Amino acid sequence: MRIGRDLNQLVDMLEAFLRNQREKRLHYSELSKIFIRLRKLDKEKFLEYIKRMPSKDLGDILLSLSENVLEEALEALSVKKLVSTIKRLESDDATDLLQDIEDIDEELAAEILEGLDYKEQEEIQLLKSYEEDQAGAYMQTEVFVASDSETVKETIERFRILKVNGELENVSSVFITGDYKNLVATISLEDIILFDLNNSFKELIIKSPEKYKPRYVRDVDDIEDVAKLFREYDLSAIPVVDDHGYLLGRITMDDIYDIVQEIATEQIYNFAGVDEDVETGKIVLNVSRNRGKWQFLNMCTAFFAASVIGRFQGTIEGLPALAVLMPIVASMGGNTGNQALTVMVRQLAVGDVDNSNWLQSLVKEILVAVMNGFIFAVLVASGSYMWFKNFKISIIMGIAILVNFAIAGLCGTMIPLFLKKMNTDPAVGSSILLTMITDALGFFIFLGMAKIFIY
Repeated sequence: MRIGRDLNQLVDMLEAFLRNQREKRLHYSELSKIFIRLRKLDKEKFLEYIKRMPSKDLGDILLSLSENVLEEALEALSVKKLVSTIKRLESDDATDLLQDIEDIDEELAAEILEGLDYKEQEEIQLLKSYEEDQAGAYMQTEVFVASDSETVKETIERFRILKVNGELENVSSVFITGDYKNLVATISLEDIILFDLNNSFKELIIKSPEKYKPRYVRDVDDIEDVAKLFREYDLSAIPVVDDHGYLLGRITMDDIYDIVQEIATEQIYNFAGVDEDVETGKIVLNVSRNRGKWQFLNMCTAFFAASVIGRFQGTIEGLPALAVLMPIVASMGGNTGNQALTVMVRQLAVGDVDNSNWLQSLVKEILVAVMNGFIFAVLVASGSYMWFKNFKISIIMGIAILVNFAIAGLCGTMIPLFLKKMNTDPAVGSSILLTMITDALGFFIFLGMAKIFIY
């Protein structure tokens, strides 16, 4: 009953949208949510309305779909409709959608590309030529450009016409180019309306060269560095140039939001030792194999920790209280290390820690770990004494907690730094290495001291 009511509500919303009866048109994100919900409730209705959506709205919807749902949608859509849809998208989104289609059906993607104009094909091929971590792969070639010889009045009039025709979106600045199409200045729209309309941009720039000096990135720059630049300078868009300073396009804040989300998702998956591409796939065997290799490594480290315990088997047999207490040492040390590890991985990811200040972060984490180690050493020692009434065990327990906290803080900070130095993602495998060290050393310190001072 409820499913039928939800389905009818979604259909009514789409019908109203298609008839333009809504006072306010739905945003593409709202449309995307409607189609995702509709696919879960009724596949046939989903395909019916996908085919009925106007090309100007369809592209953003297709970009929001998962691979398997997109594959279903592509089977229902004609090549002509897909070509028209991609034509309506900005160059970066058009490239992304065509790449998604190519991952599913290379022949269909090639057929769509053939249906585009030569200029559109050239733009898409340019964006596809960049590596996925390069700024050029994320730029859009649609930019509002003015020659430095152009007057302010001419530029404003041209801008008005482009906006009326719907050829420009999200424009906050004008990129000024010289005689060779090289970028010479960036001027915000709010500054332009204050200028003398009859002046050329060259005249205005000469008066305040530093004020309009462009901040830009190169097409081969690392996209993570570009994202840090946006955060540092609170940018809404930044021009992209080649090695000769020729203006190629721009990267906007909405692209950076997506990049930050991708980086965060990648970090989360890597921290857990899984691969995002495999996890989002449909083949269970691949997912199992991907997780299994890290579980195998974890099993090996667990056996290593167990071997440390095995060396003190006689000590444990003589005093069973040690078997009860030793998981506390490992658990608290592991938690402390994971806190330092998580903080360090994040700081490395966002650029807060680099070669110039890593030592400060290391000292800070060790001091925090030692301070907490003192506090919890007293608490754990007191609890151990109340439980077993054995003064020696409680002292050993307290010392083991303190030492393991210090080791955990050190390793939780140094492991990501070491992996970064080795050009390896700091999140990959860090937690497994940390667990092995804190467990093994925690057991060794606790049981070793027990063997020395109690027996």
